[in-house]
Amino acid sequence: MTISCDCGAFEARLTEFPNNTPGRLACYCKDCQAYLNKIGRSDVLDEFGGTEVIPAYPKDVELVKGTENLKCSRLSPNGLHRWSTTCCNSPIGNTRPGFPWVGFYHSAYKAKDPNALNSLGDIRSRIFGRDAKAGAPFEISNKISFKAMLAVTPFIIKGKIKKMSESSPFYEADGKTPIREPELLPRSEDTML
Repeated sequence: MTISCDCGAFEARLTEFPNNTPGRLACYCKDCQAYLNKIGRSDVLDEFGGTEVIPAYPKDVELVKGTENLKCSRLSPNGLHRWSTTCCNSPIGNTRPGFPWVGFYHSAYKAKDPNALNSLGDIRSRIFGRDAKAGAPFEISNKISFKAMLAVTPFIIKGKIKKMSESSPFYEADGKTPIREPELLPRSEDTML
């Protein structure tokens, strides 16, 4: 699977897709909404404020081209590393050092192929409904439901056991230092810490 920014200047290859993913997930938390609003990409949110992500293991990610276009941002000093591109302002994914998870935005999967996610079926879990806009015709757990935990816990455990966070292309050899200095986005009352 190849993912890309909107203009195609950045590309990454997921070497084990769709095998090493828990599937399609959606987060409705204030942080995800705030991040996309702050970078001017609220178009990636669904109509209820949800961000669809499809996780992959960092070890399964190969940056193919346009690495120089990657930009790293954070909403707080200890927040997630949120990656986007400088070429066309495309949100790419979220990471945390040493954690076996790159939450790639659905838009990065669809940039090269609009039908790329069909093989994964429907969204398996929706979390942080407390921050969602009213009127959603589907269930969103208030925080993180048991169903959500069942969707991702095996993925995380397998990733930790097999050390799938090692060799992340988003971090230097120490596994902690992002390849781009994170920009701390201005705080506002709409973000959780």
